[in-house]
Amino acid sequence: MAVDMSVQLRYVVTWREISDGLKIQMRHSPAGRWCYRALWGLGALLGLVTVAGLLTGGTAGLGMWPFLLIVCVLLVAVRWLMALALLAYARHLGEHRVTVDEDGISAVSERHTNRTDWGFYGRGVESRRVFVLITPDVWGTGVLILPKSGLATAQDTERLRSLITEHLAAGRPRSPRGDLLRSDDGEKP
Repeated sequence: MAVDMSVQLRYVVTWREISDGLKIQMRHSPAGRWCYRALWGLGALLGLVTVAGLLTGGTAGLGMWPFLLIVCVLLVAVRWLMALALLAYARHLGEHRVTVDEDGISAVSERHTNRTDWGFYGRGVESRRVFVLITPDVWGTGVLILPKSGLATAQDTERLRSLITEHLAAGRPRSPRGDLLRSDDGEKP
């Protein structure tokens, strides 16, 4: 007799969970990583120009600080606004009842039903609040956020982690440590 490995989640999405999911999506998609590197490079260049200007007695580069500040605020604001828009959509759908099993992920809400096979996702990332499944395309366009608050027990968390690791391992090689599911907190999940 086969052991039932399915995991049930029941939740109403919060802004914080969506915001965390979008941050993880940007960190773990190739395009998102490129954008972060470009932003850090721009900041380093601006800092270098400012220091050079101050050392030479001029004010070169000081006029660019407001520009950099505006760019940084806009980048943060865009993610917050996206999270608010997605929150409005998720709240419109109502309470989510998600089943994760050997065949894939089934999501049912008051206004929507969806079934996704494991082959759709390329990687999974875990943070303190959420599990995030991301498609393997360059933008990481497809994203599924599974809040840990929707799990009933700690055993459900372990089973969900196990299902994600097992099924996403088929699509790509494991890390040298043997794990596939990465933690986004810098600490072991």
